[in-house]
Amino acid sequence: MCVTRDEIAAYDKEIAFWEGCDEALVGVGERCGSPPVAVYDDEKLLECFMQQGMGYDEAREWIDFNLSGAWVGKRTPIILFKP
Repeated sequence: MCVTRDEIAAYDKEIAFWEGCDEALVGVGERCGSPPVAVYDDEKLLECFMQQGMGYDEAREWIDFNLSGAWVGKRTPIILFKP
């Protein structure tokens, strides 16, 4: 299930997003003492980057290094991994 930036912004206008990954948005995550963050589906992120021209290995490396490995403050989005 995908959600739009507008739907998430209606929930909280200060949520940070990753550019070029809107098709992988699945919701908002919260935890005690932290502000809400955007949640992205890992498999859908792979599909997004592969549709942008990356191969599987390149997309996986991009996600691991530039998204999973990024910290942009308390509003850093998180990635949902499904077993």
